Amino acid sequence: MERAQIQSVADAIVRAFAPRRIILFGSHARGEAKPDSDIDLYVEMETDLRPPARAAAIAALFGLRTWSMDVLVHTPEEAARLSRQPASFLSRIQAEGVVLHERT
Repeated sequence: MERAQIQSVADAIVRAFAPRRIILFGSHARGEAKPDSDIDLYVEMETDLRPPARAAAIAALFGLRTWSMDVLVHTPEEAARLSRQPASFLSRIQAEGVVLHERT
């Protein structure tokens, strides 16, 4: 998937959920994606949904699709707590990922 298509996915998430941040990580962010590589997105947003339902709500925006997407969703409070842990997966995403959206 091309970067412009990935940005379109992020834009749809922004319109539907108004997240604080969306970060692309994984092979697409590193420039190592193959044609069948999935899209890895980190989304920080306000939500009352439980963790498993968060990613499902985002995936539901796109219905049936020919591409695969993995979404990790944290609330701002969860993100702040995890950011203070230098060895956390989120710290690595923040250091190596590509910001697709950030609310200012």
